[in-house]
Amino acid sequence: MTRWAALPAIAAAAVLGLFLTWGAGAAVRPERPPAAPISASTTTPTGSSVLFAMGHFDSAENTFWELFLRPAGSSSWVLQTPPGVASNGGLVVAASPSGQWTVGFLVSALLKFSPLAQSADEGAHWSPGELPFPLTSAPDALAVGSTDDVLALVSPGGRRVLQTSGDLGAWRTVTTTGALAAAAPTCGVQGVTAVAYNPAGQPLVGLRCAHGVGILSGSGASTWHDIGPSLGSGAASVTRLVSTPDGVAGLAQVQSGTRAKVVGFWGNGSTAGWAGSASLTVPAGWSVKATATGGGSGQGLAVLLGSGEQRRVEVVAGPGASWVALPPAPRGASAVSDIGTEVDTFVVAGSHLAVWASRGGSGWTRSASITVPVPYGSSS
Repeated sequence: MTRWAALPAIAAAAVLGLFLTWGAGAAVRPERPPAAPISASTTTPTGSSVLFAMGHFDSAENTFWELFLRPAGSSSWVLQTPPGVASNGGLVVAASPSGQWTVGFLVSALLKFSPLAQSADEGAHWSPGELPFPLTSAPDALAVGSTDDVLALVSPGGRRVLQTSGDLGAWRTVTTTGALAAAAPTCGVQGVTAVAYNPAGQPLVGLRCAHGVGILSGSGASTWHDIGPSLGSGAASVTRLVSTPDGVAGLAQVQSGTRAKVVGFWGNGSTAGWAGSASLTVPAGWSVKATATGGGSGQGLAVLLGSGEQRRVEVVAGPGASWVALPPAPRGASAVSDIGTEVDTFVVAGSHLAVWASRGGSGWTRSASITVPVPYGSSS
């Protein structure tokens, strides 16, 4: 099935009509696209996902975001981008504890809301849904709980969190940035940047704060509690927030003056007790290109740093561990995934993908070479 094949029937007939019109090749030229999220990977006990862009990066309508999945126990990445909707704007993915994958499409071209797709069989079949507003451009803008409740962070600016109980077409607002500001007065809330569920099934939100790192736990429609963590001063933004077999883990980027740092953190997601990693300083002229969660025994985190074509991967195994630099990564790598004792990086050249693996902290070995059927011209 091609990217532009029609999805199964959706409750809103107008939405399906839009999909089919695009599938017929209607001439739609994108407006200025929103900034896509940085590439992201998530590993759970049932499998791993990774998202990154492919195609002609000098042309917005010929740049497509792709989803690759790797079931637990497998050594192969498989292209599983849901068909039927243009992925030019970017993708966001969330995994449920049972192994169900939920994918959200960021807006692009004339699309003003975010279609969704959900699969319980590693991408072999997808069921459609929709958000009434654009999904926020953030790696963890979607979260799925143990009872298949779904949280969604919608734009503009991460201002509203929606929730549904299994029906991907029936959403309700659970909180807004304005409502959260009163619950975290010391944070100086500037926006919501991530959503997750803790092991007890309570929703969590990660914040962009003027002062420190902010995470709030929700115990009701209007009751939110600031649960920390305290990871230093300065403006900070939670960039990753995910459930793990032992609780919750995440990454925050902290800006102190001209220095940018990355900090990992772990906790149970319901109280203010957190463990933080040492700070990883981002060198001047470098930036975070990609992130990964769930490595090692499930609490590992990884970041891909880049400057020009230079790349470097730093990993941290869990609470109390230090950041470890792996050998210099392949030039131009655009994503990283942390799976057990293996770390993968992904190098894209048009429709060609090279996967490089580092096992046990060793050097990089090419483990796969894949040609992806990028649908050039289908969005113009």
